[in-house]
Amino acid sequence: MKLKVLIGLAAAAAAAVLAYVALERFSPTRSATIGEILASNGFTEFKPPSQHVFPGTLVLVTGNDPVALSVICRPLQALGLDIARIPESPSISTDLSAALDRTLNLDAQLLSRLKASGSLADVKDVQIRLRNVRLLELSDDEVISGLPDRSEACKQALELRLTSNQPVTMIKSALIADVTYTATTSVDATGGANVDLQDELAASLNSKVTGADRGKIELAGENLIWGIRDDQVLARLGTSIPPTGTESDVRRILPAGAVVEGLELDDQTRLDVPTGPRRVACDGKPIAQLGSVDCRAAARDKVDLRWQILRL
Repeated sequence: MKLKVLIGLAAAAAAAVLAYVALERFSPTRSATIGEILASNGFTEFKPPSQHVFPGTLVLVTGNDPVALSVICRPLQALGLDIARIPESPSISTDLSAALDRTLNLDAQLLSRLKASGSLADVKDVQIRLRNVRLLELSDDEVISGLPDRSEACKQALELRLTSNQPVTMIKSALIADVTYTATTSVDATGGANVDLQDELAASLNSKVTGADRGKIELAGENLIWGIRDDQVLARLGTSIPPTGTESDVRRILPAGAVVEGLELDDQTRLDVPTGPRRVACDGKPIAQLGSVDCRAAARDKVDLRWQILRL
């Protein structure tokens, strides 16, 4: 009898703990992370967000944990599709919009990674506020109608990867939003000695500094990609190579809840980035600002921005 009572008490205690964890995780007063929201809605997260890989982009998966991607063809080369013409989907759910319409915390792992940089060690926390949230998405027929506009170089690059049995997929949809970051630091962020901190933080978060006062730094970013969904079947359209995998996982290579932390870009993709801070290399030397005149000029004159890992 005592054993039964003890078992019953233990079960009740375990149920109470699980209920508390569930309430804490999904409580409206809890400041959730972007990653949690994206994973629960079927997205692969970009951490931090990117300004690349719009729908229609063909990518090679070069790493799994964390995920790393390499751009094979951009939408213009893959489908003759200008980024401005990628349709906005009306299917973004009310629940997803509501979940994102509040102040969120920067992911703790990403914050730790940022703080590991010497100049960002004084960052205590970063909060995020999204606005202008929208879903860009290509339908199957839109991809099919763009195949005749695929460039010859893109065809050859895609065939090269597929015939080598490498994991290739197409970005089908992307969750895009503008953002305001509020960073709290342990030092006066307005001091001249902390300009490096501001620049480094802006470069790391694909944003620009809009204000600094005492221990607070405000940053803003526009048209940032926070999450993606992929489709490897669409990537193989127009080729003679069938998709791999089982029937249940044949559409996606990048699972929901996975995190993309590395992206490899070619020279042209780098030059197409809108003006703003980026952590790249110019003529072999680290440059914090891709949008700067010097870096662009060097890239045009030397034409030797070799493919490198861009930590997003």
